[in-house]
Amino acid sequence: MNMKGWIAMEFLNRMTEVIDYIEDNIAEDFDYNHISKIVGCDVYQFGRIFAYIVGISFSEYIRNRRLSLAAIELQDGKHKVIDIALKYGYNSPESFARAFKELHGIPPREACTQGKKLRMYPRITFHISIKGDVNMEYRIEEKGIIKGVGVVENFGKWTAIKDAQYWKERMGERWNFWDEFLYNGMNSKIAEYGLYRAPFYQMGVINTLENGEIIEAIGAESDGKIYDDLTEFEVPASTWVVFTARGTLDQKIHPIDMLTARIFTEWLPSSGYEKSMNYEIQVYGPGDTQKDDYTCEIWIPVKKK
Repeated sequence: MNMKGWIAMEFLNRMTEVIDYIEDNIAEDFDYNHISKIVGCDVYQFGRIFAYIVGISFSEYIRNRRLSLAAIELQDGKHKVIDIALKYGYNSPESFARAFKELHGIPPREACTQGKKLRMYPRITFHISIKGDVNMEYRIEEKGIIKGVGVVENFGKWTAIKDAQYWKERMGERWNFWDEFLYNGMNSKIAEYGLYRAPFYQMGVINTLENGEIIEAIGAESDGKIYDDLTEFEVPASTWVVFTARGTLDQKIHPIDMLTARIFTEWLPSSGYEKSMNYEIQVYGPGDTQKDDYTCEIWIPVKKK
């Protein structure tokens, strides 16, 4: 096994540990702090990595597994639908029935009918597939406190990623936040102030607090002036590893999300570094974001192990 395979094995062992934990507690509320400690990143980043590796969101996986196990329990005809619905996290038999029919094609009351076909979504397993090395461009930067100006939003706690609809809605809120910034005049205003300049140009800063709340800021590095229509924000001093992502921002999976998965599965395990705090900076420089050769950056705070 080459070095890349060894790195992948180490991370996939962590992912397998997460799946073990999920399967052991499939009908319970999950401790997302525990999951974060296993994989070495916050809940938000874990959700992005899982979706990239597996092809579906973590919340969809939980939903499909629960509905598969619910079908098995209903097949013997000994359980009430309401009891199974409550066991697997549904507040009403109606919401459970809708989800059940969406996956299995039949209502839950028919699950025990002989000859009815049901779908089984199996427990996921991870295997290494090495398709050839792809270079990861990075550099190490030392930065003092980074002061920015722009817009800031607190998106509250992101702990219920087991709920597919919840996750979809929360991601929608984030994209709406960006759309409002880009198209309601704030983006143009910052450009008029001449604040979009190297090295950060237009930046998005994500801060995941210990209680699970996510605070996001969009804007530019401050020039020291006071702007009444802009909100100030700060990022603590740190050593940063900076990666370059390439690709159009219009594709289904954002280039930075794809790169984030590789950072945590390939680069960090073998780098001698570990993440130092729950911040992330996304940098969007000049260029056509719809072009395949568009470049952007992700900044991850790190410290020596």
